[in-house]
Amino acid sequence: MTCGVEPMPGSRRMAEMWLWVPPLILVCLPSACLQPANILESVHCSQGLGCQLLEENWLWPPGDALPAPGQDPVLVLTQMETRNGLRCRQQRDCTPCVQVTLRLGLLEPPALSSKQDEGADRTSPEPRRHHGNTEGFLQAHVLLLAETYAFSHNAVMKVLVPRGGDWHNRSDLGSLQFDCFPVALSGELNITAFTRPHYQFAQPLRKTHCGPDCTWHRAKDAIRLCQVPRLEVSRKLDKAVLHVLDIPEGQHFSMWLYLNQTNAFKELGEDALKLLTGNENVSLPIDQVLPCLCLEVWPNVRSQEDSPRTHLCPFASDAEALSRAWEQSRLKLKVFEGMLSCSLSAPCDLPGELVPCWRGAPRASCHPLHPQLHLPLAPQVPQEFPGLTPHPNLCVQVRSNGNTYLQSCLQKDTEQHLLLRKTKHSQGSSSTHVLEGGTWVPIAQAASTGNGIPEDALQRDLQSGECTKVWSSEDGENHELWACSLQKYSRRRWALAWMMALLGTCSILLVLLLKKEELKRWYRILKDDYSSGGALRGRHILVLYSPDHTGFERLVGTLAGALARLQLTVSLELWSRGELRSLGPMQWLHAQRHRVLQEGGAVVLLFSRGARAACSEWLGWEQKDRLPAAKPDSTFLASLNCILPDFLAGKSRDRYMVACFEELFPADEIPALFRSGPVYSLPSQLFNFLLALAGPGVGQQKRNSLRRHAVLISKSLEDAVRDCRGKEPSWRYPPLLPPQSDNTQLTGTSIRPSVES
Repeated sequence: MTCGVEPMPGSRRMAEMWLWVPPLILVCLPSACLQPANILESVHCSQGLGCQLLEENWLWPPGDALPAPGQDPVLVLTQMETRNGLRCRQQRDCTPCVQVTLRLGLLEPPALSSKQDEGADRTSPEPRRHHGNTEGFLQAHVLLLAETYAFSHNAVMKVLVPRGGDWHNRSDLGSLQFDCFPVALSGELNITAFTRPHYQFAQPLRKTHCGPDCTWHRAKDAIRLCQVPRLEVSRKLDKAVLHVLDIPEGQHFSMWLYLNQTNAFKELGEDALKLLTGNENVSLPIDQVLPCLCLEVWPNVRSQEDSPRTHLCPFASDAEALSRAWEQSRLKLKVFEGMLSCSLSAPCDLPGELVPCWRGAPRASCHPLHPQLHLPLAPQVPQEFPGLTPHPNLCVQVRSNGNTYLQSCLQKDTEQHLLLRKTKHSQGSSSTHVLEGGTWVPIAQAASTGNGIPEDALQRDLQSGECTKVWSSEDGENHELWACSLQKYSRRRWALAWMMALLGTCSILLVLLLKKEELKRWYRILKDDYSSGGALRGRHILVLYSPDHTGFERLVGTLAGALARLQLTVSLELWSRGELRSLGPMQWLHAQRHRVLQEGGAVVLLFSRGARAACSEWLGWEQKDRLPAAKPDSTFLASLNCILPDFLAGKSRDRYMVACFEELFPADEIPALFRSGPVYSLPSQLFNFLLALAGPGVGQQKRNSLRRHAVLISKSLEDAVRDCRGKEPSWRYPPLLPPQSDNTQLTGTSIRPSVES
């Protein structure tokens, strides 16, 4: 948006048509005598002119231009100037306005000019009465029209020029100043000036004026909207403090805290908007101190126009705030219609790029692929990699300033693949390289070919199509990336070695089993149980848990393995991933639950922080736990839809058992809805847990056997719990708010309908 003066077509024409007029007498009329009193708008004329601001608010557009008026010269507008001003009710309470100054001149009608050019004898024009003239004065009306997109305002002024004066300088009779049109801060005002009557040779003047903003030298001391407080920031270890200073006396301000993102603004909770009535300190938790944390401050006044706002983003260049933003970001990969796409969920717009990379084996480093595949980072927007075929060994990294902040892979556990690059040169030749240790090595020199993988076998796999084409590029030299599985080569090379290793391991275990007294005791217990049928033999249980992280799943697997060794039939998600993928979580769960309950077994609910967060989300309870990254085939969320009706109907005591690992999740934090029956803390209450699994009618001999088993299993569980705590992710769940009463929970519970029946 620009402000300037449009060209005035009539000014050049007026200069060309300028003729001399016989001297006339000018009478000086004080302009103050013609002005109405006690109004904010006023008009002033230069010496020798008379002007009056008419009270009638006429709206006169220029309309159709009239022909020449006859023999009298015409008052015309030659120039318009605008400048900023103030309209004040009292000191320090002003609003901006626009002052308009018009330069006036006289112009001979074209008809009279042509007669004088023909040599007429008349030395002075003969007075005539016509529209716009009065006896003794040359009279005209000047109209000013000010417009914005929201309103329009006009002013009508009468200008008198005495007849008989010596108009020696017709191009500049004087000036007319109007005070003044209101304008918004940084607003735009379109001003048009014209005379009435409006003649063909007197063109209107137009100008667009941009109003002042709060940087104007007169604004801060005079305009209340520009009198904003001063802001300072200080940081501590656990919080940041915003100091709001120098609030003008008697004024109130609003302050808004938000996260500035490309597509939207995100508020910081319920305390994002604050009313400031004086100097104040606002504290923010350290996890909210991010590069895009901004604040706005504006006067809390009632006005038709929006108040000017002071913006401040105090942590935009803070390195710790940037690192904190990366920690709160998540990268997700998705395969849709054969295309690999990813999206970054971040609290701020972060600079960086998406880099596809290749991970040849689990826990191996990821090597970036061709630079053509790199994409600039676009937060909150899904981004696709055109031409890249999804492969289990593909990962995507988020890099910024040479550092890798995030990495996400299509699969965590993948079989070993070899990545080959085949290049077709412009001369018609081709070459093949193998990626080893992050470096492209010619296939003839690759270490993999020297370790039992023949070069000709790899070349044959490329030609026969056993390898998968990952990507190809057309950039002068045609590059192709191929992924070849090493599984068949590994089987051939390591089959005998694995057999020898297995035999050696079995021999070692056998020796340990015979020598260690504890192992001997365990062996005798198992032998006795199998010979006598076992206290838990034939029982069937379904274990439901939330896969919080890999370490917790290993702990659940340890417990399920110990129960299976006691001749229990255990249904566990961890052991049924293949069946889950074919049936789907809901159908698999329905089938297992129906089978367990039909055979008189039990469903065991293992609670953890992730399980509590899932229950709170499902039931709509207020909670601050965050869910772990859910596996696509996880059954825990699906199970809530099946088991909640039984708990609400009081049918859970004979069908369900609730347990937790006491060092990872206290039993008293289990929601009250699921504590209608006994709750077992493991491993301390493992013996009671095994007795409950065995059911009523357990004799003394079987009780003693279960007690011995409980001691041994407890030791293995204690080791597994310590290992789980050591491998738990670095993030922690925040504390949960105190649970509501049982009545409130049951009343507010709404069971979600299942997707599949």
